Amino acid sequence: MKVHFPRLVLPNRLVQVVSLLVAMVLFAAPLCAQQPTVTPAKPAPQAAAPKLDPKFETLLSVDSYKLYGEVRNVGQLMSSGGLGEIVDPIIKLADPPKEFSSIIKFLKANAEALASSRLLFATWPARTGIPDAFVAIEFPTAEDAAKFSPKLETFLPGILPPVPVATPEEKPSAQTTTKGGTQPAAAGDKKETAAAPAASPAPPPERPAFVLSHAGNLVFISDKAFKFEKLHPASSKTLADDQNFRVAHDRFANESVFLYFNVQLEDKNKPSPQPTQITAEAEAERIRQEEETERLLREDEARAEAEMQANSNATASPIPPIRQTHVLVAGPEPSPTPKPTKEEEARTVASSQIFNMLDSIGYGEPQWPQAVGLALALENSDYVIRALLIEPPEAKRLPLPFLPQLISGPALVSDAPSVLPESMEVFVSASIDFRQTYEGMRKQADIRGKDEMRQMPAGAKEPPLDPFAEFEKKAGFKITEDLLPALGNEIALAGSLKLLEGAGPFRIAGRPSAKPSPEAGAKEGQEKKESEVFPMLLIAVKDREAARRLMPRVLDGLGMGEANLLALTEKREDVEIVNYAGFFAYAFVGNFLIISQTPSVRRAVDAYLNHQTLASNTVFRNSRRWEPRQNLGEVYFSPAMMEGYHDAIRKEAGTMDPTMRDFILGLDPTASAITYALSNEGLGTQHEIHLPKNLILTTVAGISSATKNPPPEANEMIAQSVLQMIANTEQTYKETAGKGNYGTMDKLVEGKLFPAEVLEKYGYRFDITVVGDQFEAVATPREYGKTGKRSFFVDKSGVVRGDDHGGGPATVADKPIQ
Repeated sequence: MKVHFPRLVLPNRLVQVVSLLVAMVLFAAPLCAQQPTVTPAKPAPQAAAPKLDPKFETLLSVDSYKLYGEVRNVGQLMSSGGLGEIVDPIIKLADPPKEFSSIIKFLKANAEALASSRLLFATWPARTGIPDAFVAIEFPTAEDAAKFSPKLETFLPGILPPVPVATPEEKPSAQTTTKGGTQPAAAGDKKETAAAPAASPAPPPERPAFVLSHAGNLVFISDKAFKFEKLHPASSKTLADDQNFRVAHDRFANESVFLYFNVQLEDKNKPSPQPTQITAEAEAERIRQEEETERLLREDEARAEAEMQANSNATASPIPPIRQTHVLVAGPEPSPTPKPTKEEEARTVASSQIFNMLDSIGYGEPQWPQAVGLALALENSDYVIRALLIEPPEAKRLPLPFLPQLISGPALVSDAPSVLPESMEVFVSASIDFRQTYEGMRKQADIRGKDEMRQMPAGAKEPPLDPFAEFEKKAGFKITEDLLPALGNEIALAGSLKLLEGAGPFRIAGRPSAKPSPEAGAKEGQEKKESEVFPMLLIAVKDREAARRLMPRVLDGLGMGEANLLALTEKREDVEIVNYAGFFAYAFVGNFLIISQTPSVRRAVDAYLNHQTLASNTVFRNSRRWEPRQNLGEVYFSPAMMEGYHDAIRKEAGTMDPTMRDFILGLDPTASAITYALSNEGLGTQHEIHLPKNLILTTVAGISSATKNPPPEANEMIAQSVLQMIANTEQTYKETAGKGNYGTMDKLVEGKLFPAEVLEKYGYRFDITVVGDQFEAVATPREYGKTGKRSFFVDKSGVVRGDDHGGGPATVADKPIQ
């Protein structure tokens, strides 16, 4: 079983930029060009001095920067775990720029001096005349700040070299130079000016990349000189006095890292958009189109209502007659192209109908919060990320801002684990206000329908399709009046980690799974295998009998009415399973409607009847202890993810890079669950996720190792991209410098059409052969099996081909790369 580490190959330039950004955040955003002075409020300086030390939060106005951050107890974080543990694999396994290594070395060497200090920074300026990045280190006393300032003055130039000074462009008019300065040249001086000998170009002037100073117990670093009156104009309130900032800051007062993003703050550097002029004639035409659209929609709704009423009067049965839409045949018709089965056709129709109805959930204006507070903490063996979305009191309760029609229901204690099998490895639950969500979706569908009608050509008779009206017409009931009152608020999804295989940064491999008992038959084994893969959908119900009556009619509304002819009922104690010929099944278990494949539903029912549910799983219960008793949503990934990953690592330890192997095997082998909770206690929507520390360190180690020694698969992907780049460059060369001919690699590099440094990286050798009006480019691994296995080929067609040739070149006979 092969271990797939996270694949990320960072260009050196990007790594340098990231490192310099870390440097700026941790220590070096340029510092103040002048020493700030503090004016005492009272004439008695000795008594007032302790109170006059400036506070970073009070130096900034609320409208100065969009992003503010704090790193608390910097020295302790670097010396006793936390950030130090994350940095360790980067230093050992990657090849970080020297600036990054210098910063880490400096922080560790000064861990004692920085033990109780706060690193504070602000960036993303919203006004002009202030630094782009403003950093401060807060020490316990002014004496500590004065002692540390010289250390920074010596250290920072090594990681932030001087930058060129911008000089104004010279004017085109001729000038003469005198001792007193530069003056316009007289008419008779043209000859002397023209004959002046050309001086050798002087090196451009440079300035330090930072400005450093300190005031009180604060040491400042900024990218340019600043004035305190610019950071906090008299007309603005301080950041510390802003209500939203105080809410977020107080909520995350104990976390190691705190970030505050002022979402509603407008960037005053941007020009304001000009209002659009709307003529009276255009406004009148818009109103006329809206009235016409509304009239057509009313007529369409009236027709649909009349047809539904006629259908309900035509039969006394609670289920409308099945409408046959496909021709039944006795056996499969011989055809060179296999036709989809009735079940596949029904699934396609239902999927399309569901998509059309749910499509409106993301339409409308997103409800972005006024501000966001973020925090990072290390608690026990978990890294904890918390987020608080501060919203106005009248805001809708949205789980996610970019799904404006998905409305949260009341906070609740999730009941879904009490009806799910205890072996569930993935569990997602949410409280949804189905009525408000449906009303919002229906409103957006109407708005979209009106927009589509305005865009319809003149004379068109068919109004745009309303998916909800179509569903109600087919189902023979009203969603608002009949279906929603029967439902509760909780909706859940559960399944196996096999659903995630091949996705994410690494594959779940080697995961132990329960083996079927020897007496289990082949059919049971197949059902168990299917039930482990296919997820279960759970919907809370308040009126089971009403929901039971409506389920066949729901299938009608989804275009699956024929499935009712195949329905068979299985009885297991007091639970009924409605099985649609193995196509799918549903059952009412506890307070939930469970929908899934037949084996999955049977598995859930058996677990419920045998009291072997997820709620009784000790690991599941313990992992959720930190969550509030009632919440709006939660996510659970079982420890099987890490167990399988560690198992695969142990199997591959013999072929792994020794440094990487030693680091991974030195981590705590104990596997933990990933948990997440969504809540709202009145301050705003709160998100909290707990990630196992060993999972984070393993991921960082995999990324770090890949940047220094990228896996063969990563090199192969880059080689394909380079060949595609060569094909495009050859076409450009032919149309320009080549004058109709393709160019060799040397020609492309000489013409600066292709970067030469690419040829020496990524473990592949690239060659170009030009013959007449044809060219062929090949990429072969430099060390077969280590830097890559497959070889690749491209010609003027632009199609990249390739296969494993044992290190030999690929040819035009190879298959195209998918």
